[in-house]
Formats: sequence, structure tokens, C-alpha cells
Amino acid sequence: MISFNNLFGSSLQPSLKFYRKCLTNNPYFALTMHSVTKPLGTAMMVKRARLKPHATDMKRNPQVHELYELVYRLPENLSWLLAPPEVPKRPTSKKKKQKDEIVTSNSFGVILEWEGVVVDDDDPDLEPRVWYVLSLEEGKSFPPDALLKKIEGMRTDQAISEVLCWSEDPAEIQRLAAHKEVIYQTLRGGYYQLRSGVLDFLNTLVGLDIPIAIATPHSRKSLEEGIKTVGLQGYFDAIIALEDFCLGKPDGEMFEVAAEQLGLEPDVCVVFGNSNLTTESAHNAGMRCVAVAGRHPAYELQAANHVVRWLDQLSIVDLQRLANGEVIGRRGRESDMDMEIVIEE
Repeated sequence: MISFNNLFGSSLQPSLKFYRKCLTNNPYFALTMHSVTKPLGTAMMVKRARLKPHATDMKRNPQVHELYELVYRLPENLSWLLAPPEVPKRPTSKKKKQKDEIVTSNSFGVILEWEGVVVDDDDPDLEPRVWYVLSLEEGKSFPPDALLKKIEGMRTDQAISEVLCWSEDPAEIQRLAAHKEVIYQTLRGGYYQLRSGVLDFLNTLVGLDIPIAIATPHSRKSLEEGIKTVGLQGYFDAIIALEDFCLGKPDGEMFEVAAEQLGLEPDVCVVFGNSNLTTESAHNAGMRCVAVAGRHPAYELQAANHVVRWLDQLSIVDLQRLANGEVIGRRGRESDMDMEIVIEE
């Protein structure tokens, strides 16, 4: 039982004696005060006093009035005894808090390459075959391996005019580039398959209002058809295709255009690609790059700021850290990365 000495101190002892006297002499004055000593760790719980004075007693008996003022002039450290209980506020939902902490504190954007990142691109011989068919149908010399490596990722018209030197006529260059695109789509077959983890990753970005751009060095028509085929309409805030930039890789213009369409500065954008050429282009644009290991061994992609096997291996927190320029781990699931290295050996 907690004594009144402990609650009010020794300086109030005369008042407490007077208080007990009033309690016994006033039939109309009901005072109930219960002290409960229930241990909660090291804390003690005390119920607050409930006073029920009769209105006329305060006029008839001045002692009652003095007692009333005494009780309601509690020390500040005991004022909680008479304070109404607080109603706890409902906590902010986890998703809302995560969005506020990540997005509003530092806005950033994501730029995804289409082939090899969003959809599978597991045929390393597709581009050489396209160039081979084009050279046969146009009566041109098939480019050697060194030139094929050099034009990888370039715009077709840029490769034809600057590297292969097949023509200097702008109209002829455009005709050859259009012919090459038709051959590419024919050999590609129009079949697209989403890579593992893509849908979960995109849903997370959309749920947090993080801007997303999709980019490809191929035509807008083929890209939009591919997006429709895999059911990703409405996911992307910007679609960057061949018609939107002049210089292909290793120039970073494609990614610069993507950042501009997202309304963001390049240094807060993170590019996702599947080759060292993409990493070079992203860095040339002033952006950071995450390499998504497809047919490449992970150890060949260490020029990137981060390497993952699947998109959903990278958390949003780590993604923000990358956008902030921080260094995070080099790999996603170690078992996946090591397995790829062993196969290549």
C-alpha cells in the first residue's frame, strides 16, 4: 500500500490530518482513493483520486472548500493523477512510412534496358546472325569479329556509316537500318519472356512512386509491341527507343534522354543493364549502373557499381544508397554468382 506520506511529502502532514477529519465528519462528502501496488517491472500503478463533493457542502462547510482546493493543487509531478487518459494515435502504416523515408527524402529514378534485364536475351549470336543476313541480302561484306564487337550497342545507322562504311548517302543509310530492324524482329520471332523477379521489382517501384524508364536501341514499335506482349503497359513513365537519340553506346545519350524525360538529374538515376558496354554508357552519362548477370559470368561485370542475378535481389534501401553514391556489396545471392563462375570455368 502506498502511503500519503510518500505521495505528498512530509510538508503536507497537517493538511492530511485535516483531510481525514473532514472525511469522517462529512456524510455528504464521498472521497474514494485506491492505491494499488501491482508490480510492472520496477514501476507501480496508482489510480487517480475521484472526488464527489456535494455542491451545497462547499458553502456550508469552509473546511470542505479548503480540502477541495488542496487536492486540486497537486504538485506538477503528480498532476497526471487527475489528467484524463491519453488515447494513443494510430501508427503510420509500414508502407507509408517506407515511402516517406525513401522517396521524399531523396528522389531518384530507375532506367531499365529492355533486352537482358526485363526480358530474356540469352542468344549471344542473334546480332551477328542479323548482320550476316543483312550483308547477304544487300551484297555487302560480312563484318569481321573485331568490327562486330565495336558496333555492339551502337545505333544501326551510326554503325553503317561510321564503322562499316557501307554508304555515305543518308537515305541509303536509313534504308539499310530499317532493313536490319526487320531482319532482327524476324529472327527474334516476337517472343518475349519476363526474367525472374522483374514483376515483383516493378511493383515495388510503382508502389513507392519511383520513376521508371525503359530503354532500347531498337525501334519504338518493336519495344511497344514487346511491352504489350508481356503485359507491362502502364509500368513505365518514359519509353526511350531508337528514334529518341542520335548516338548509341558507349555514348550515354540514350540514358541522358531517359533522365530528361523522367524530369531528373543524371546523378540521381540508376541504370540497369547486362553488359560492360551498358556500364560504360551509364558512367559516361554520369549515372550509376547495376549489372544484371544474364549470359555473362558475374566476374566479367565488375565494372558496374553493383552486380545481381535477378532484379528482386536488390532492395529499395540499397537502391537509394546507390543513387546517393554509396558503395554496397558487389553481389546478390552468393550461391547464384558462384554457380555461374563455376559453369564458365
